[in-house]
Amino acid sequence: MKATIWGHTDLAEGHEEVHRFAFELHDGSAAPPVRESVSLRTARVVVAHLQDGNALIQMFRAIVNSESPNYDKLIGQSFEDDFIQNGPSDRVDDSPAWQNAER
Repeated sequence: MKATIWGHTDLAEGHEEVHRFAFELHDGSAAPPVRESVSLRTARVVVAHLQDGNALIQMFRAIVNSESPNYDKLIGQSFEDDFIQNGPSDRVDDSPAWQNAER
């Protein structure tokens, strides 16, 4: 999967936690990309609870780690999964939770 930030919305002063970032997700298939948005507040909650290397979480981490004067520099940045291309994650192990994963 690839996640790309394509915009953000400046909100009135004092509302930084609900600052919104527009992004696009593309899974590499023939399907069209999905466009969504996320608030800074939501991105902070997600990264506080997930230690994942997928594109969406990487993008959220970049948003959370940026200072508001640098938000414009995020536009156009893309993030890709830290997984084996066209295969399961290198984090797949022998646990029953992965019983249907192709290796």
